[in-house]
Amino acid sequence: MNLEQARDIHKAGDLSRALNAYFAILRKQKNNPEVLHSIGVVYTQQKNYKEALKFLESAASLKQDDPTIQLHLANSYKLAKRYDKAEKILSLTIEKFNNYPPAFNNLGTVYFLQGKNNEAINAYKKALEIYPQYVDAYYNLALTLSKSNLLSEAKENYKKLLNIDPTHFAAQFHLACLLMQQQNYKDAAEEFLKIELANPHHFETQTNIATCFLKQGKLEKSKEHYQKAFELDETDTQILFNLGVINTQLGNLDSAIQSYQKAIAIMPKSFEIHNNLGVAFLAKRHNTLALKHFEKALEIDPTNKAIKYTIEILSQNKTLLKAPDDYIKSLFDSYADHYDTHLLSALDYTLPNTFLDILKNKIKKNLNILDLGCGTGLCGEKFKPFAKNLVGVDLSPKMLEFASQKQIYDSLIPSDLESFLQDNLEKFDLIILGDVLVYTGDIDNIFKLLNLSLAKGGLVIFNTEITNAANFEMNQSGRFSHKQSYIESLAQNHNLKIKLYKETITRMQNNEPCHGHLHVLEKL
Repeated sequence: MNLEQARDIHKAGDLSRALNAYFAILRKQKNNPEVLHSIGVVYTQQKNYKEALKFLESAASLKQDDPTIQLHLANSYKLAKRYDKAEKILSLTIEKFNNYPPAFNNLGTVYFLQGKNNEAINAYKKALEIYPQYVDAYYNLALTLSKSNLLSEAKENYKKLLNIDPTHFAAQFHLACLLMQQQNYKDAAEEFLKIELANPHHFETQTNIATCFLKQGKLEKSKEHYQKAFELDETDTQILFNLGVINTQLGNLDSAIQSYQKAIAIMPKSFEIHNNLGVAFLAKRHNTLALKHFEKALEIDPTNKAIKYTIEILSQNKTLLKAPDDYIKSLFDSYADHYDTHLLSALDYTLPNTFLDILKNKIKKNLNILDLGCGTGLCGEKFKPFAKNLVGVDLSPKMLEFASQKQIYDSLIPSDLESFLQDNLEKFDLIILGDVLVYTGDIDNIFKLLNLSLAKGGLVIFNTEITNAANFEMNQSGRFSHKQSYIESLAQNHNLKIKLYKETITRMQNNEPCHGHLHVLEKL
């Protein structure tokens, strides 16, 4: 067997057979640098760096004018984590072969592995000066720039690479991920969709497309790609949980329950999934099934007061008076990063503007304002110009993170609204509850606390959903509707005057307008 035949075996990936063939040749040609080089490369591929270095050193000493051998020798030292030795060999190779781009590229990689990002960037750029079509150098440069948080420059280099090789999968994928990192979800989705055309079964591409659409509030499209991802990995409980949350937001409770049930079969000790299943079954009026999942949730978290309360109510066949706090927190934590986009674009959410239109001619500036259930700050944005002090309160820490980014609140407090009102002694000129009371049925105590928290002549504005049932009822959306006469009686009982009442459409739900009450109350 000759050297070419041995190399063909090597290229085919049969390393053991290739090694035997190379040694057979070496026994006849003891100091053949090409054979020694090939043996060193095989040992490197087998991660036997001790033997690899022995043979590559021998080959390099016999053929000192071959830069490829020097590169492979440096590569073995690099893989053996002997970076100083690899760096020295590559520096000497550059001195001897100063127009050899792979030496600069490999030196950049050695620098990168040591965390010397600036030196790595300079080495990659030098390689590209010599050879502007060098795909590997572009890729390594873009990765290093991204790692150094130089995202715009990284993006440009990914694009240059893709102009040379439009099918370079890793560059396409990392460019799309970089766009996600920049929160440019529209362009990121477009890049991932290009990848999907050539790689429809790539799991991470499908989940990232789903995430991009989710961030844009395009829930149906997000759902479609999460389902594709689930077909590729039916054990991924996060996907199933996301599908459950999305279906809940879309009002598809049956589909949400199916997703949660699949997830709980894989991960039976998940508090969040049992809790969300409990609320979903509750909204469907399947109280026995709801109770079963709340009890499972309590087994997982025995100290949870909200779940204990819910179980107590259901066990006594009483009406649930509010949605469990942990359900609300879980729902809105998972909703936070696409909340604004979904409400404003997909659901045509007009409540903050409606509140502003009603109050702008009735209130002065420099008010002490409380935004209860502030979410991401959609109402707070509208009323900031009227506030000398604007306080936001919400159960969801992630919603508060997004509210904080808007820099409109003087303080943001993680709390449920009743606990905050009970503990807070400050008097407010205006209290806003935008889409908040829909998560509580019995709002008698809330009205009592609102009265105590309002300054004399202070106003509270809120919305509720309409029902003809007695006082309140839980809907299949998991939200509560309230009867107008119930609101009127509560206002009278708690020294609050109805200053304005109207019916309004607050948003769309399942392509149908959601009708509700809108009230402005004044403290007498």
